Amino acid sequence: MAERLPAQPGALPVVHVDIDAFFASVEQARDPRLRGRPVIVGNGVIASCSYEARRHGLRAGTSLSEARRLCPDAVILDGHYPTYRAFGERIFALVAGLSPDLDTYLDEAYGDLCGTERLHGDLFARCRALKQAIAETTGGVTVTIGLGPNRMLAKLAGKTAKPDGLAAITEAEAEDFLAPRPASDVYGVGPAVAKRLAGMNVHTVADLRRLTRETLAGLFGVVGPLLYERARGRDTRAIHAREVPQTISRETAFHAATADPVEIDAMLHYLTERACRAARALGLVGRTIGVRLRYADGISAGHEATPRDPSGLDPDVHAVARRLLERAFARRVQLSHVGIVLSNFAVLDGALLDLFAGPRQDRDHRLVEGIDAVRDRYGHAVVVSGRSLHLLGTLAQDRYGFVLRTPSLTK
Repeated sequence: MAERLPAQPGALPVVHVDIDAFFASVEQARDPRLRGRPVIVGNGVIASCSYEARRHGLRAGTSLSEARRLCPDAVILDGHYPTYRAFGERIFALVAGLSPDLDTYLDEAYGDLCGTERLHGDLFARCRALKQAIAETTGGVTVTIGLGPNRMLAKLAGKTAKPDGLAAITEAEAEDFLAPRPASDVYGVGPAVAKRLAGMNVHTVADLRRLTRETLAGLFGVVGPLLYERARGRDTRAIHAREVPQTISRETAFHAATADPVEIDAMLHYLTERACRAARALGLVGRTIGVRLRYADGISAGHEATPRDPSGLDPDVHAVARRLLERAFARRVQLSHVGIVLSNFAVLDGALLDLFAGPRQDRDHRLVEGIDAVRDRYGHAVVVSGRSLHLLGTLAQDRYGFVLRTPSLTK
């Protein structure tokens, strides 16, 4: 386990916990024969790969054809999202013992440690114990923990110690630590901003600091002043549990590229059911509906719409999604991937109950509510409805539903 502890004393109120090579690590934990071997999870492209695979130059987003060329001995698995979700929930339940206020994502979490100093005592010893507990509970899945004065520095601290590491950066160390790092390490510098900065010969955080607050505001609008502060190690984003996600997406690759409209629509219907059910479980309605697709030649397309009257009912959302699919599927090339994205959420409270007014809406609402209750008790696969019926006999099923070629994930 790599450790980087601060050379200077200082408060460390934020913790960042990152699950190392999440999907691949889970597969290695489930099957000891995979330990020490290069493991890839994904279809078409890599979704996650073990550190053994990364030594061959592989990373998320690499095509599987390129992965096979670079690492012929790699074990390639389709993956199973419900399994990863169960592992993630167990890990974050343990992390909650370190910080009760967590902001969790797919494979990482931020925690607020303010006020826990007396509870934990030696914070580094407590983090080591947490890492050990996670590894023992999961059968060997490791995490890297970073500590810092804010979210950005806590995450960057952990980045210096991956995998299976523990690192900390204090406020006093921040400026010297950041100066030589790439500008893309500053939160808010995505690919587009990084490209624009590179065109100005700004490559490191030290280079970025030479730009004034006014210059950055002129270049990047409201983001500019934030970049100015973060380049100096100041990040004011709060830690809070996110009860309302930014998006809920369900998407997957087909087992074989297809142009069959029945197969494509059946998969879109199934993914719509999954996304809508996830939103309803949170008491949400997605006001904006988007459809994503990828052609067999790798080109992606998509459309989205915001209906005047939002609905959380599967038939209503699927009807919109089908129209979006017809607009997006504009080439005579087979599809390899399709998905649906719900966003721009509204809370399903009394103000939105009028959406279900009228006999048909009331009937459909009660039907969907009943199906949700049955699936909650017996598993999603117990009911197959609507156009999803066309998937029967073509895809295997387990308790969680159809076994998709790639995991159906929310980012």
